[in-house]
Amino acid sequence: MIPRGEAIAGLRGKSVHVVGASGAEGVAMLLFLVGRCGLEGVVAHDFSADDRAFARSFRRANPGWERREREAMLKALRRLPVRFELGERYLADLDGADVVLAGQNWFNYASNVPAIPDAVAAGAALYGVVDLAMALFPGLRIGVTGSNGKSTTSALLTHLLGATSAAPVLQGGNDRERQVALARLADATADERLVWEVSNRHLRDRPVDVDIAVVTNITANHIDDHGSWDAYVAAKARLPRRAPVAVLSAADPVSRDLFGELRARGKTLWTFGSAEGTGPRVWSEGDVVRFVGPGGDGSVDAAGFALPGEHNRLNLCAAVAAALAAGTDPAGLGDAIGTFAPLAGRLELVADRDDVRWVYDIQATTAPAAEAGIEAIGAERPLLLIVGGEDKGMQYAGMAGAAARRARHVLALPGSGTDSFLAALAGRVPSDRHESLDALLTAAREIARPGWTVLCSPGCAFFHREYIDGGPTFARRVTRMLDEAAG
Repeated sequence: MIPRGEAIAGLRGKSVHVVGASGAEGVAMLLFLVGRCGLEGVVAHDFSADDRAFARSFRRANPGWERREREAMLKALRRLPVRFELGERYLADLDGADVVLAGQNWFNYASNVPAIPDAVAAGAALYGVVDLAMALFPGLRIGVTGSNGKSTTSALLTHLLGATSAAPVLQGGNDRERQVALARLADATADERLVWEVSNRHLRDRPVDVDIAVVTNITANHIDDHGSWDAYVAAKARLPRRAPVAVLSAADPVSRDLFGELRARGKTLWTFGSAEGTGPRVWSEGDVVRFVGPGGDGSVDAAGFALPGEHNRLNLCAAVAAALAAGTDPAGLGDAIGTFAPLAGRLELVADRDDVRWVYDIQATTAPAAEAGIEAIGAERPLLLIVGGEDKGMQYAGMAGAAARRARHVLALPGSGTDSFLAALAGRVPSDRHESLDALLTAAREIARPGWTVLCSPGCAFFHREYIDGGPTFARRVTRMLDEAAG
């Protein structure tokens, strides 16, 4: 790990190579280390065949900035005094690197393996943007990880902290649409707080240093990135094992297995999701969130919480527990909870026509996440469920059981995950397959009855990449289809 406060000093005079120079993480590291800090001798690597291809890749990979700002970043990137190795020269001289700075997904590109592991075996240090961020930031660092719910929990926690204190709160991590510049982290003061969504890929090779570690849950996901379930669990556990304060789910059996170890290590452990147990804990009862903390018992009014489903109640309890662990006065939490807006693509209502609601839950790319969405929305209204995508080695029994209880019809797009889900569903609900999203949406409009909800909760990987990227958004497709049908 990069020692705190030594992010720049530790790199000067070293042979530093940045892999994935056009990606969001590579761009952030190059602009900061070379453009801001004047680091010399940096080599930048990218798959792009030439400068024009590099520009196209840059624009695709950096959607979180306004167009004018993005083009200014590209111009600044091109002017940096670095050696770019593109196309056939990709990874040239990497075997002489002292430090390799790579994006979190580096290991899923065949050209990087075994080149990067070989460089590490020869003595190079492997870091990423999260290592730089944690070493640069002088204030309280809160890392949020988990198989499901980490984006909502991160955003909710950021909102609660910001609404209850005058000290600035920054948020960064896994969402390319929500980036915080490394220069901003370096310029922060000690009273500021940072909430960072920590991906399993961040934790695959090494721990991440935070002051408070939040784990929403640990369920089967991304096994292909880690090679086995045990390796995946070990990766997630690296975050709380390193942090002095941990916030873990008492409702999740895998997380519960870590309680004894963390207490034995002397960690301060907050649990959420159950009133049972000892030590600081947070749980919900109806529209009230209750807690036991070092300062005593208390409660928070959560009647204004807008997100449906038991899984979102757990996300809320996780965020409240982390906020309390960070020293937040509980008196202001109720008002803050009531002003939190749901995130886009997470049980997002995109249309309501003729008493048929259309809900987009694109972040439900795992079977457990889709199961939670099906239960949350299906508890209110009958469902027409949209699924599709690739299998990530998951068990679909729980998702299929929820669909059998809640759905009146299932519409599916192609993919190995689709096949696995429909096999688990075993004909308990009528289902149809479609080759395109537009054809499927037309069928959904014809099948759905007043009082129903059409829920797109894929339960499989790569739905967005295969059926949304490069075309209109899901919301625009639905709106256009409904408008055309209305004449």
